[in-house]
Amino acid sequence: MKKLRYIAALFLLGAMAACNTLDIPPINVVQDKDVFNDAGMQAYMAALYSRMPIEDFKYNTANNDGFNNWNNINSTWINTGENANRNNGSFANPANGYWKNGYQVIRNCNYLIEQLPSYASTLTQAKADKWIAETKFVRAFTYFALTKRYGGVPITEQVQSFTGENLVELQIPRSSEQEVYDFILSDIDYVIANMPEASEQKGRVNKNVAAAFKSRVALFAGSIARYGIPYIVDGKMLCGIPAAKANDYFKLAFQAAKSIDGKYSLYSKTWSATDKIASATNYANLFLDESSPENILVKGYSYPEAVHSFDAVNSPPRMTTTYGDRYNPTLDYVELFDGLPKNNNGQLKTTNDLGNYIVYDYVEQLFENCEPRLRGTVLLPGMTFKGVRVDLRRGTIVESINPSTPIKKFVAEDMTTGYTSVAFYSANVKQSSGWNNQTAYKLSNGLSINPCGLEGPTSSNGGTTGTLTGFHGRKWLRPDLAPSSTTLHTSTQSWIELRYAEVLLNRAEAALELFQNGVANVDGTNLQEDAYTCINAIRTRAGANLLTGASELAANASIAKNKGVGGYVLAPTRGLQIIRIERRKELAFENKIYWDMLRWRTADLEVNSRIWRKCNPFLFAKGAVPEATDYVLGKYIFDCRYDERGSKFTIATKNYYEPIPGAELTANPLLKQNEQY
Repeated sequence: MKKLRYIAALFLLGAMAACNTLDIPPINVVQDKDVFNDAGMQAYMAALYSRMPIEDFKYNTANNDGFNNWNNINSTWINTGENANRNNGSFANPANGYWKNGYQVIRNCNYLIEQLPSYASTLTQAKADKWIAETKFVRAFTYFALTKRYGGVPITEQVQSFTGENLVELQIPRSSEQEVYDFILSDIDYVIANMPEASEQKGRVNKNVAAAFKSRVALFAGSIARYGIPYIVDGKMLCGIPAAKANDYFKLAFQAAKSIDGKYSLYSKTWSATDKIASATNYANLFLDESSPENILVKGYSYPEAVHSFDAVNSPPRMTTTYGDRYNPTLDYVELFDGLPKNNNGQLKTTNDLGNYIVYDYVEQLFENCEPRLRGTVLLPGMTFKGVRVDLRRGTIVESINPSTPIKKFVAEDMTTGYTSVAFYSANVKQSSGWNNQTAYKLSNGLSINPCGLEGPTSSNGGTTGTLTGFHGRKWLRPDLAPSSTTLHTSTQSWIELRYAEVLLNRAEAALELFQNGVANVDGTNLQEDAYTCINAIRTRAGANLLTGASELAANASIAKNKGVGGYVLAPTRGLQIIRIERRKELAFENKIYWDMLRWRTADLEVNSRIWRKCNPFLFAKGAVPEATDYVLGKYIFDCRYDERGSKFTIATKNYYEPIPGAELTANPLLKQNEQY
């Protein structure tokens, strides 16, 4: 055991530091004879796994190459309408040049694949085959991170070493994007053929993990073929895949997803068909329960050697000892869910036909019939979390105003006008610029209440002053972590990189893409029916409205923006729009939606000078009863509007691919830059 720790330490240091120069191979860190045995291979693989480009709690659009930062404050969530963030008021570009570190991982993978067969007698041939297969998974995972960013990239299966005289032969041109995807899929197929069904250790690959990942990769390739615009240089399609290949990749995605039937299941330990709160808790718990049967590929954390700061940075500010409040789901996202009153535009209905606010008897009433998955993902007004109530309130209407008095909507739906420009508001609404320094409003009975909630929103709309949107996030947050213990670098919940719900969604999407493009069945399975079954499995666990039949996944026109729920989620057909909305709801805050929008080529259309929306609760002081410091029983109205900051987001067409880093272009003149850079 001491030897294993020693070798592991050397390898981790070598992987993180010494191999920053490509001409220093792993042999210079530890001799092969000390590595290619059982203990050494455990260490080697630990180093490879530690550098896999997993977009987890430490994935960040603002620092280094995006990976392994201490927090994820600057996440891609703000680009997609999942989240609003007081740190970012515009597009957060994730193009941070993940290239060099990726090829270092690939080089270390290639070294093992080349050298290990010579030591098969030490390990046994079966073990050697398994280690090589596992290494090919890491290589495939890394190449996928590169190709989804850049399109075609150089493919190298051999270890490159600089002798001082062979620079030209080390310079490799970009392969086509199709060639890279085919190479990745070939590696994955090798893993499936050579790995057992059970992982040797938690968090490591097996053949079922590889099949699940294959469904993601092939689905991405199929989308690029169907929706991408080719970029051809010197006769090679560096970006894009021939459209004729789309169905081939979608078929691979479908078959890979279906191959793990019965190997995993949707998490349902406390799910209930009749208890919405139990089902909401079930959904929230699936991201925290290490024994979840839904988990496929998980990146673990443990204190103190491997930690992150998700709770400290993303909890409501009252529930953390540090920054907090970077996790504010938008109203656009919330409105995708079932069980909420909606107007003809598919938006939350909080005014009547005369344009007056609807009055609710208590703050929870507006959301009390929502589908449980929303409550398991988002902290809604009045919910209990970490032993306190989620106190969301933008302001308090003075006691002289009777709740029965009709109040016109303060600001038109499509305006960013400030509230104080409205005469009624200025005269009759008390507000606060901060959650923790409020001037109490005194009621006629002598009791006092805070003008705004302890979780915001506040009138300053920024700083450390509560939510920007009227909501806080719940997914991934630990409810058992007391506010006093919610500190930086102490969170240890695992990141679920692959789970069965995503595989079902991959399967449904691939099946419907095939069905609507001329392929009725695969391997005897009716594809439209199968997509329907997969979507309803997800919706059943979510507590959402079920599809009534496979015919709902039709090829008729999709709902247009402002014409129904989720109309802003673009798709070529209504059936595909339903599936894309389902992905948005299920996979939000998992660093998947941004890449979905890129592979569908809808990002520049959906997010074009886009202002995300929010929901502001207002309390009537008249009749209000402060039952606790963080809960006031009383009548409420809710104002839905644009983000008061007026922050606009745009994803340009060039962002479908990232620019190849300039240093790489200088070092390798055979590389061709991507279009628009």
